[in-house]
Amino acid sequence: MKNLNFLKLFLATIFVTTTALFAGCVDDNDDTEAPRLEISPKTLVFNDEGSPVDGSQDYFEISANRKWTATVVDDKTWVTLSKMEGNGSDKVQVSIPEGITDEATVMIQISNKVGVLLTEKVTIRSGNVVPKVVIYNETFGTMDASSNPAVTNYVGWDTTGEGATNVTYTGEGTTIRNTGKSSAEASYEGSGPNVVFFSQTGVFQINKIALNAEQTTLKLTFGGNYSYKPEGATEWDNTFNTNQFNVALSSNGTEWVPISYTKNDGDSKEPFWIFATADFTLKHGINNIYIKFTASSVGNAFRLDDVTLSTGNGGQEIDLGTTDPTVSTTEASQINGTSATLGGSLVNMDIASTTEVGVEYIEYTGEVASINWDNATKAAATEKVTPWKVMITGLTADKQYAVRAYATTATGKIYGSIITFIATAPEPISIADLVTKIKATTTETLIDKDYVIQGIICGDPQSKNCSFGTLYLMTKGATTAGNAVTVYNTDIASETYSLGDEIKVILRKENTKMQVYNSSPQVSGFDPAEIEKISSNNEVIPVETTVDQLLDFVCMPVTIKNVTIEQAGTWKQEENKYVTHKFKVSGADLTVYINKGAEIFKDKPFAAKTGSITGIAAAYKTDAQILPRNLDDVKDFEITGPTIISVTPTQVNFPATGGEETVTVEISNQGSSTLQVAPLSGILSAEIGTGNTVKVKAEANTGSEVKQDLVISLSTGGSITVPIKVAGGNEEAKDYSSITPFIFGNGENKGNTYGEKVKIEGIEYDCIKLGKSKNCGVFKSGTLNVTGNYQLSFYAGAWKEKKATIYLKVEGGGEISGSNNAELTANTGISDSSPYTVTFADTDHYTFNLTGLTATSTIIISTSPNFSTTDTANPRALLCGFQLKQ
Repeated sequence: MKNLNFLKLFLATIFVTTTALFAGCVDDNDDTEAPRLEISPKTLVFNDEGSPVDGSQDYFEISANRKWTATVVDDKTWVTLSKMEGNGSDKVQVSIPEGITDEATVMIQISNKVGVLLTEKVTIRSGNVVPKVVIYNETFGTMDASSNPAVTNYVGWDTTGEGATNVTYTGEGTTIRNTGKSSAEASYEGSGPNVVFFSQTGVFQINKIALNAEQTTLKLTFGGNYSYKPEGATEWDNTFNTNQFNVALSSNGTEWVPISYTKNDGDSKEPFWIFATADFTLKHGINNIYIKFTASSVGNAFRLDDVTLSTGNGGQEIDLGTTDPTVSTTEASQINGTSATLGGSLVNMDIASTTEVGVEYIEYTGEVASINWDNATKAAATEKVTPWKVMITGLTADKQYAVRAYATTATGKIYGSIITFIATAPEPISIADLVTKIKATTTETLIDKDYVIQGIICGDPQSKNCSFGTLYLMTKGATTAGNAVTVYNTDIASETYSLGDEIKVILRKENTKMQVYNSSPQVSGFDPAEIEKISSNNEVIPVETTVDQLLDFVCMPVTIKNVTIEQAGTWKQEENKYVTHKFKVSGADLTVYINKGAEIFKDKPFAAKTGSITGIAAAYKTDAQILPRNLDDVKDFEITGPTIISVTPTQVNFPATGGEETVTVEISNQGSSTLQVAPLSGILSAEIGTGNTVKVKAEANTGSEVKQDLVISLSTGGSITVPIKVAGGNEEAKDYSSITPFIFGNGENKGNTYGEKVKIEGIEYDCIKLGKSKNCGVFKSGTLNVTGNYQLSFYAGAWKEKKATIYLKVEGGGEISGSNNAELTANTGISDSSPYTVTFADTDHYTFNLTGLTATSTIIISTSPNFSTTDTANPRALLCGFQLKQ
């Protein structure tokens, strides 16, 4: 016992459960593992009453291994988030008011001391919002602009969007620069570093953004900056005046119609970049749209960045004065060497006015202008709709082709513009070679060329014991490690695939990314439409392996024999919540993971026995796991007769005064089997209660601590043991519960502090963990609501094989009398992740004298003598059992 005698105060205990996807707050990585950020779902849809529509929800989940921040971009103040920052995995609630018809983006980022590591986005839609399609986007690239090139000479454009293929740029008095305040730190999601810089009357024009007939409700956004210091002035003027920066639209680049826009208040603070929005509706559909920005200022002061044109919900009506019927040719897609998908759409004409729509294509060399279209092949669309698609076969690999869409009317054919493409076939690559490429990367990376992989689905998509959108794909017949990959895309319709399907997947270099994710090689970002099913019902034979080799066979099906678990249980009990079970193999742990979506495992019990388990070899971080693909993979543990699954509580502790406790027993396949209980002795007794319960009674104990085992069994066989303990009458009982101000949810995380669980003698208690990696943690209690002199006591320990010192101070009135710090002893149970299984000695109990407390007093506890989260002098510490007593 340290300092004063141990003090106990029996107060109400409030439990605050901090639950995180997979394994709680991930805070001990020291930046040694690859950064991970995963968001689910990525789209939330609300009705105009502010409630989620059917099939959507009002929250998103973050799975991360670093500190994250959430930001509502574009100043969409109607979106409210329950949390704007956190550490590790978490759940963020989203709320919106009634009557909103709009779309917002929430940007989630994880960072380290160097900067941003990964970014993900969540789309929030409210009311009858049209999903956004990006038609055109320009960030102005990252090419060296130190020479301030004129826009007509600049070649480093970063132009994207489905209508951006033929875009060109012109301008007068406008240059590309990377000077001034960067838009990367703007009030919106700015790109930086290059921007368009305007002279006093500069003009910047974007030409020929392609539209189709249906794209008439549009949204134009851009970032803008004004920075001017008049002669003789001491302060810069950063007010962005919309009257001095005009925007106009055209259908031909000659006749212009001005358009109004709104801006946020980004010019009121650093770095003075505003975000502008113009919602508009075209009176007539057009084939191309031109955008012109004109500055009119007393000085060279305006900058422009991040111009985006997308579909939207419309707004101010814009008449660009064109009603001529035209045809738009679609870019070639799904190019596979000898085949491709071509198409087109109508502009300013009804599909009913046509007799046929389709495409003409031709192989060519030389100039497009010299093509003789009389020799072209015509391919009519099988269905007369707009837009239309035509699958073309019989192409010659690696040859160049030109295509134009057409529509036949009563007066003749109308042709679209000419699009060209090369019929390059994706390069076949074995799964093993692809895995080698992936493992050579350190971060998420685009693949270097178009590839096609072929293999057998070795997981069971129907059972959903995997992350949403995941297919495990392995080399057919493979028995050696490194022959499987995770194919991931949330748009994959998993219900259309089955275990044993042979598939071919085309991975395009412009959108497919590869990375090692949770120790698993993974590809993502590909088009799910380019997954082709080759055959079904192929045999998938798991590889027999051992626990220490699981990570070698990651993503592959494996079987592990002689797996044991001593206590029966249920594979999964709660909906939409994952669960892990710890089995043993020759003394080693085997983690069996059941995903939150794997409902076939819900309420399915397993027996306490030894058998084989089959599943996909996987990992969380670098810890091996096995994911049963279906119930057949765990059939050795199937329960066929009456079995005790669990008891609640798992251990009963009585104070010296005695008492009564009810133990609830969960039984599977009970049938006519009944509960039995072995008698206890002395001051303890037990009897069968109503239902499947056992009542345990303890008389007052005036002697030493009493320990006995309660054995509960079934009349048909099988039992479970519940430890019973009565505190000694001549001993002071240990209380590991924490009073309300010192429970994590009721206090304040000042940095690097976590609410966790500690398991002591089989019972879980709330605890506070201070520190992350080498950084110190700081916790501020809730208001103590007491006055006068008190003693604060608690249990504490340092991280395994480490030392730590904790420091306390009082705020809001009062002080600490005597020492304000204590050196903690390393505790072998404080390691890895929550819940921590810990044994505290009497010497791990600490008491501090508090004097002159007021009703508003709070306690600050830190592993830093300066109470600073940037200090790195101390490692981590765990504290629980906080008590106050006069």
